[in-house]
Amino acid sequence: MKTYYRSLIFGLLSLLAVPAMAQDEDYSFFGEDGEIAASNLPTSIPLDERKPIEYNNPRADDIIWQKVIYRVIDLREKINYPLYFPEEAGDNRQSLFTTIFRLFEEGKIKCYNYLDNKEIFTEDNRLDFNEFVESCKILVTVKTDSVTGDTISTEIMESDIPNREVMKYYLKEVWYFDKHNSIFSVRLIAICPIWYENDYELGLKKRPLFWTTFDGLRPYLARQEALITDRNNGARETVDDLFIKRRFGSYIFKESSTKNRNLLEYNNTAAEMHKEQERIKTEIVNFEQDLWEY
Repeated sequence: MKTYYRSLIFGLLSLLAVPAMAQDEDYSFFGEDGEIAASNLPTSIPLDERKPIEYNNPRADDIIWQKVIYRVIDLREKINYPLYFPEEAGDNRQSLFTTIFRLFEEGKIKCYNYLDNKEIFTEDNRLDFNEFVESCKILVTVKTDSVTGDTISTEIMESDIPNREVMKYYLKEVWYFDKHNSIFSVRLIAICPIWYENDYELGLKKRPLFWTTFDGLRPYLARQEALITDRNNGARETVDDLFIKRRFGSYIFKESSTKNRNLLEYNNTAAEMHKEQERIKTEIVNFEQDLWEY
């Protein structure tokens, strides 16, 4: 009988040991053959395999109603911290502006000059990266040959990217109704970083930098992780998820209209501004409500 119990206990211990050994093989923290060691346990598919959430693409003839809205995303709001932090890249994460800046630098996205009260996404209005860097007086580190003095390469260090001073974004979106699929939805069109430059004479000076299309950003934002809570480091969404699932805070500052004015141009007080914002939101909500009223 004692021999039977010993065999039974040994068998149970063997079964427990096999999954533990398999787990050690699956979650290795040590890179092999020059690979980068993992800094955390994998919680999803590899970053380079992630793709943007698919849009429903309606036909132009099926859109019977649409409304263009302009919003401001203030990165000082707690809900928007995942777009601002970390200030220095690390652990597969970096700020939204650092991501946009590097994509612009590498020529992977197109950026367009910011113009008041209109957005022109044509080649004639396309912004050159070197001109942008020069106009913003961003420091460029130049490496030269010690013998000939010729320039070998140029580089912009991460510490010289003004991501800490980009405190807000303009966001252009369109709400629409697709009659074919009976869907009331919203599509993000473009985004514009706003740099608050520190002027010693005038103080903080607001400067919208450029527009870039959101569809051009999405393939890269889908591979950019965002830590959305301090309580669970495994709860990582992509930056694309945050936008598509509308997990960001914002407020309306303009709507499409015949006069093409932003709310500040015809509202003198904060109370009037807030009332107008609520009117626009109510108009959108009421349209959707009326669609399904019997």
